[in-house]
Amino acid sequence: MSSGITLTAATRQNLLSLQGTADLLSSTQNRLSTGKKVNSALDDPTSFFTSQSLSGRSGDLGSLLNGISNGVQTIQAANQGITSIQKLVDSAKSTANQALADKSAVSSGTPATAAILTAVTGFQGTTTAATDGTQDFSGTRNATFTLGDGTNTTTITLDATTLSGVTSNVAKATADDVVKAINNQLANDTTNPAAVSASKTTDGRIVFTSTATGSAASAVVTNTAGNEVDIGFGTAVAAQTATGAAAKSTATAAIAVANTAVATTLDLSGANTAAFNIQLGSGPAKTITVAAGATPAATTKTEILASINSQLSSDTGFKGQVTASFDTNNKLTFTSTATGSSQKITIDNSAGGNTDLGFGVAGTTTKAVVASGSGSASGTNSTRTALAKQFNDLLTQITQQAQDSSYNGINLLSRSGSDPSENSLKVTFNETGSSSITIAGAKLDADGLGLNSITGGFQSDDEINSALTAITAATSQLRAQSSTFGSNLTVVQNRQDFSKNLINILDTGSANLTNADLNEEAANSQALSTRQSIGISALSLANTAQQGILQLLR
Repeated sequence: MSSGITLTAATRQNLLSLQGTADLLSSTQNRLSTGKKVNSALDDPTSFFTSQSLSGRSGDLGSLLNGISNGVQTIQAANQGITSIQKLVDSAKSTANQALADKSAVSSGTPATAAILTAVTGFQGTTTAATDGTQDFSGTRNATFTLGDGTNTTTITLDATTLSGVTSNVAKATADDVVKAINNQLANDTTNPAAVSASKTTDGRIVFTSTATGSAASAVVTNTAGNEVDIGFGTAVAAQTATGAAAKSTATAAIAVANTAVATTLDLSGANTAAFNIQLGSGPAKTITVAAGATPAATTKTEILASINSQLSSDTGFKGQVTASFDTNNKLTFTSTATGSSQKITIDNSAGGNTDLGFGVAGTTTKAVVASGSGSASGTNSTRTALAKQFNDLLTQITQQAQDSSYNGINLLSRSGSDPSENSLKVTFNETGSSSITIAGAKLDADGLGLNSITGGFQSDDEINSALTAITAATSQLRAQSSTFGSNLTVVQNRQDFSKNLINILDTGSANLTNADLNEEAANSQALSTRQSIGISALSLANTAQQGILQLLR
């Protein structure tokens, strides 16, 4: 609708020019205030939507950077854990070498050991275990089995009732709770309890150890049919047995063997005599004179031995410490009862006698027979025992170190089972998830490294050498895993740097499509302001004629 106001052509033209200038000035001011030349799809549809796509991908990659950064830190935590574990392994190696070098009471054999029955699977790794490593004994869920020592048995029942005395939450029973419950039932068996105790290894496996030691010692577990909970020994009803080992020692006795053999019989009739001197260690020498047999001219070897052993037994310095016998070559032999390098037997012919028992006769220069034992008869070397305990403590520290090498809930060095996916790490590199890397976890606790606790107290060189062999293999395993993690870390760090640079490129490309040139817009704003002022002045001039007519009317 017309306003009813009549404007001159000049006035109308100037008014339209001012309106156009005001629109341009408003647009320029909007660009200056927002910093963008394209603020909506109406400004430039192609640039607007392309910029949105680039910014969206940049944002997606930016959200992945936190995951990539966490991946880098997780690998670095694992690598630091390996470094610390290697130091502990080196310390264990030094301890074993120190034990091997200690010869204060060398025992080349091993002492008798107890029967040790260890669960095949960790308590927290069985099929019935919860994800947090506990077992549910609530309701009617149970595990029942007999525990024997080869002679006596005790029935063990693990259920809500027996476990309520050791934990307030029977639905979340730990390995420690189960061990306490088992030992409580063994202690409360007042009839003929099995001489076995329960314990737990550092990696969570239940262990039954016999009180007795030696080859006769045993530990037997037999499951009852229908068990709902597996504590590591499975649920099959077949008996599982472990036996101990008898003591072994390579220490030898002193064995003095005559130089020559003795005839089937000896003639000890009349003036014929057979005598010699014998000395045990540094003790006093004793003269042994063989008594003639029932038929002096044909004294048998049995009669000779009876006469010698009788005289040895009557002397407190030799009784129970030296025995005489004939070897397969009919040579008279003297053997110390005790073993070890401290045992020494010396025999010579200085006592006289004209009948040779294999050591010469009086008046000859036959060299004395000297025999010594070897090794040690000692069953325990206290120094080695202390070093064995130190070694086992280091193994515990290795396991704890592996368990503590986690970052943000992910531990690449420790898991309860054998499946690598249990502690693997997946790092995603792009927004579609098509580019990623999966870093397989390792099991580098003492058990995973093949380092077993010392049960023989390092009393034998064989046990120590076995430990050193295992340590060498563990060191190789640690180095190989460290190399693998190092390669994985390089890949993840490279992708981290790539993602950061790509995000910058995407953001820059998006900005180039939509951002305004502020210098240009500022110049445009100033020019439009000047044009607006000129337009106002022109409009004023266009109205001058009408103002003149108004003056005439006055």
